[in-house]
Amino acid sequence: MGNLTRHLSPGRQRYTATDLDGEHLARLRIRFRSRPNLTTGHCDLAAAKDFVDYREQFDTVICLNVLEHVGDAMAGLRNIYNSLAPGGRAIVLVPQDQAIYGTLDEVLGHYKRYSEDDLRARMEEAGFQVERVLHFNRITRPGWYFNGRILRRTSFGKVQLRVFDWLVPLWRVIDSSIPWPSVSIIGIGRRQ
Repeated sequence: MGNLTRHLSPGRQRYTATDLDGEHLARLRIRFRSRPNLTTGHCDLAAAKDFVDYREQFDTVICLNVLEHVGDAMAGLRNIYNSLAPGGRAIVLVPQDQAIYGTLDEVLGHYKRYSEDDLRARMEEAGFQVERVLHFNRITRPGWYFNGRILRRTSFGKVQLRVFDWLVPLWRVIDSSIPWPSVSIIGIGRRQ
């Protein structure tokens, strides 16, 4: 719906925002109609036909919380790879650790959660040189596990979300020092 697009598309460079959902695309078009440098398009990450016009068009592709929704993740990663110009980079954010997969994942339509090794291997198989994998959002792991695996909830409570949002500045400071695994990882890969 453009919450991140507004931060990622300032200036004069050309940007393309894609989505599978027609309603989200309509909102994007309306919200960013005053940005001539931003185009939108329908795109199914696993559908090669949706990437024909994007072949070698981008210096960077940002794929945030999408790969886990795709049944054929390898097709999605290959499509991203093919849409990059040589030397271009992909930034791929996915949920981490199948051990905490639960009802929250199911209701969100996740096929799986990834490990660092799994994400690296898939990106490399798609052709990427993986430069780095970042781990973040450790603070939510206990809540994700408790709500999705123990209580089998399909959403977080409003009070939980308000408290979490209120404490985000603290979470940012302490996240890297928390001893357990993170809830999300970001793979950064370069097309050779």
